[in-house]
Amino acid sequence: MQNNVLKILESLPEKNCGQCGFKTCAELAEFAASHPDTLKRCIYLEKLLADAEKFWPKTEEITWADALGREYEFILEQFPDDPGPRETIVPLNPANIEKLAVKKGDILYGRPSLVGCPVTHAGVVVEEPDYLNGAITWCVVGPLAAREQGREIGYYQIIAYDGLVRHSREELQIGRRYYFLPRTCVLLSRHSGLISALAKRGNETRVRLEGIWIS
Repeated sequence: MQNNVLKILESLPEKNCGQCGFKTCAELAEFAASHPDTLKRCIYLEKLLADAEKFWPKTEEITWADALGREYEFILEQFPDDPGPRETIVPLNPANIEKLAVKKGDILYGRPSLVGCPVTHAGVVVEEPDYLNGAITWCVVGPLAAREQGREIGYYQIIAYDGLVRHSREELQIGRRYYFLPRTCVLLSRHSGLISALAKRGNETRVRLEGIWIS
């Protein structure tokens, strides 16, 4: 429940204007964690909610096109127990991991390079770093946490995404490159990646994607 509250709070404007009926955005987030419709009271989120309904309709109404009208094969969602999308990254200067004494639980922020994303990302480290290869596994959590206690790692390269596929237009196969749409991408832009691992569990498919590009 607490993870849901923090995630909702990160999407709110932090104006504490009271127009929603709650004294602070934090109070609204806490209530909205169990009553999602309450978010419609926030006048600043009206456009965001409208866009979300447009691009994330009911399953049977998925258009299979991103914000620019480009087609994709599946939607990538985060693991239910993770605070955000899970990524494996390597800073362009891997030595910074040891220099900053990065450890599990740290909040970091930086900007992905080479893939074409203009957005600075912030994440919480969810596994102990790989000091040999300079790799970090984190979950992207939004800018609020970084403002409070984040440390900058500069530019970094995305090595892999890990997540769940519940909605796909075709049978997925290891070794093939696909266009996909990350469920939480703020740009609503399709990505490209090669599936290097795949495991089916009921109606869900767990995948690992490498060689990430935004295209």
